[in-house]
Amino acid sequence: MATQASLSSQLSRGDRLLTTALLGLGLITFAIDASNTTLILPKIMTNLRVEVYQIHWLLTAPGITRTLMTAATGWLSGWFGPRTLYLLCIGGMTVGSVGSMLAWDWPSLIFFRMLSGAGGGMIPQISQAIFYQIFPPGQRGMALAFSLMGWSVGPAFGPFMGGNLLEFASWRVVYLITTGLSGVGFLMAWWWLPSLRRPERRRFDYYGAVTITIAVSALLMALSQGNREGWDSQYILSLLAIAGVAMIAVVVIELCHPQPLVELRLFASVPFVMAMIVLFLTTMTFRGTGPMISVLMQRLLGYEPLLVAYAQMAPNLVYGVAVLLVGRLSDRLPTYVLVMSGLVMYAAGFLGFTGVSEVTTFSMITTFLMIRFIAEALIVSPNNLATLEALPENKVYMATALSGLFRSIANAVGTAVAAVAWDQRYNHYLRQYAENTPTDALGYTAALESLQGTLRWSGEIAALIPTKTMALMRDRLFAEASTAAWQDFFWINALVALVCLFPALPLWRRQKYQPPETTEKVTKPASKTAADNGDPKPKD
Repeated sequence: MATQASLSSQLSRGDRLLTTALLGLGLITFAIDASNTTLILPKIMTNLRVEVYQIHWLLTAPGITRTLMTAATGWLSGWFGPRTLYLLCIGGMTVGSVGSMLAWDWPSLIFFRMLSGAGGGMIPQISQAIFYQIFPPGQRGMALAFSLMGWSVGPAFGPFMGGNLLEFASWRVVYLITTGLSGVGFLMAWWWLPSLRRPERRRFDYYGAVTITIAVSALLMALSQGNREGWDSQYILSLLAIAGVAMIAVVVIELCHPQPLVELRLFASVPFVMAMIVLFLTTMTFRGTGPMISVLMQRLLGYEPLLVAYAQMAPNLVYGVAVLLVGRLSDRLPTYVLVMSGLVMYAAGFLGFTGVSEVTTFSMITTFLMIRFIAEALIVSPNNLATLEALPENKVYMATALSGLFRSIANAVGTAVAAVAWDQRYNHYLRQYAENTPTDALGYTAALESLQGTLRWSGEIAALIPTKTMALMRDRLFAEASTAAWQDFFWINALVALVCLFPALPLWRRQKYQPPETTEKVTKPASKTAADNGDPKPKD
């Protein structure tokens, strides 16, 4: 069987750089598409007459298809080959973006967003596997860093461009950005993306596909609607129960199937398990705190949406530079050194956010965001490298599919948990302040008198002073409760980052992968499969 080193030697340095540029364009397009959707929700509701209780489907439905296709990346790469699969992915995203731009009603928009999610969802996983495959061992850290560049450029410029376009144009113009980028990316990949050796072709796992579809759909629907419907409602509890039963069925079926759709047997590797724990928890905190920090800047600090996008532009660009530097370092240093350093910085960044209040300056917020993004750069790329290095090289595509599935679930879980955690702390402090501040307390009375004096001095109508004074006191109570809730929220995330230090310890890296006994049969030799795909045969 050909080694991965010989496979990487098939491509010249120029071909590797060209492949990196082509895949990078697809990753940037996917990131812009993912980050722009939330900007246009209000205008879509007005233009297509969508009710508030329906709008979440614009995020939930593509999220379900994206997660399901992510889980199938390993199997699809065996049937179509990496090059063909990437063309199908970016082509599907192009068609979905065109359809979204031309959508004539709400159902048609949902359909095209699902199509775009199905294509775009596989791009990060297939790109990561290709990068790992085409670069030699001493350059794989930098190669995996390239796979994260899209999450630097996309969120930095996507919302900024989309926000400016929305000032004078329809929401449909936002999809024009991704249509142009993905269309150009498809044509360039069609002409210049080189052929690569196809991984092992597997039979389709029907039972696994059905149970995974049920589990993922029920779970993501529950997580996306839990805050609105109520986590103790019969609807949400039923969805969670269905997801739980389906997940148990997934585990049983995939462990018993000789060629499963999702290769759960990879968890036989202890280093892989520990790297996946770090991946899940850090993704949950990073993706969960991202939208919440935007809410903090708008509600607590009073920033306009465009100013929020501007505040996040510089940290995202810093993230891109940091990712490349860390990628280079991960080829020279043990990955656990970088991951553990990033986790400590992660915790320190969240501790910095605990001091945010209404008087926090724009520069301080930007500084804390930069610390958060640099810490993320220190964690993600080295941890991805550790994940793949823990397994045999012929398991790369199945490993990226499994890690992508866990990352998608962690994204949804993190967003839901973050909203619930903040809301609970906010309500706790509201009750606490209301109970501990009686209306006849000396401090409360003094505050009322001070506000009334200020209103009189400003020339307010005397009859309205009592009402406005109570309204200001109520707003002050809400602001204090909100500030305290944000402090607790970031303390919790700092603790999660510190907990991740345990699975990141180097002692777990000493254990080697031991493949479990299976009845799996190899359907085709690697060289024969490559020839069938029109790809060059790997060298021995």
